[in-house]
Amino acid sequence: MLLSTFTYTLLLLLLIPLASTASLTLFIPPTPLLPDPSHLPPSTHATLTTLNRTYTAPLQRPSRFTFRNLTAGSYLLDVHCRDYAFGALRVDVGADAGAVEVWQTFRGNEWGNRGERLGLGEGGVVEVRPAAAKAFFEERAGFSPLALLRSPMILLAVVSMGLMFGLPYMLDNMDPEMRAEFESNQKRVTSSSASPLQNFDLAGMLAGQGQGQDQQQAKGSGGGGGGGNGASGGGARRRAGN
Repeated sequence: MLLSTFTYTLLLLLLIPLASTASLTLFIPPTPLLPDPSHLPPSTHATLTTLNRTYTAPLQRPSRFTFRNLTAGSYLLDVHCRDYAFGALRVDVGADAGAVEVWQTFRGNEWGNRGERLGLGEGGVVEVRPAAAKAFFEERAGFSPLALLRSPMILLAVVSMGLMFGLPYMLDNMDPEMRAEFESNQKRVTSSSASPLQNFDLAGMLAGQGQGQDQQQAKGSGGGGGGGNGASGGGARRRAGN
């Protein structure tokens, strides 16, 4: 009797940790972004991270991850893949046996900021979908005639050529009175918009400066000669007095 009681007690002690743990299965369904999840690289794995422990589950067939013996707590779920990026999830394992809740979470926000609930229940299967494909190399864009025609320089050149070849045709078909008025307005605008610098005569200005300098030099030489003649006349008068 004592042996049977001891055996039952030992079995209960062994079953208590098992009863307080839970399991979680993640499944990757086919999507337009990932039509065949079986083509994921073998290095793809999922992790459940908490403050003092990390669970890791490798990729299994058919495209699923399985976590077992999860203790009560709140975990951050990440799916690590070389070719695709997955969103982060929050996994809450309750103190009751098998109570698992999976929520959408957002990096850089408070832990209590939860999004849509994705799964609930004991041993439930939660679908995880890739958010985007990873691109490590930028593909060079090929030649496109439409892209060339969308260039502003090409459009400006096309419009200019259209005006160049189309304006004379329009003037030929224009009413004579309207054409005469248009030509007079065009001449008026052209004459009024002419800059004074366009009519500036640089050669004339330089020639005028040269003539002015010659006149100043001539005046200076004439004044000096008159002074010399006066001095010589004064000397002659002094000699005559003597």
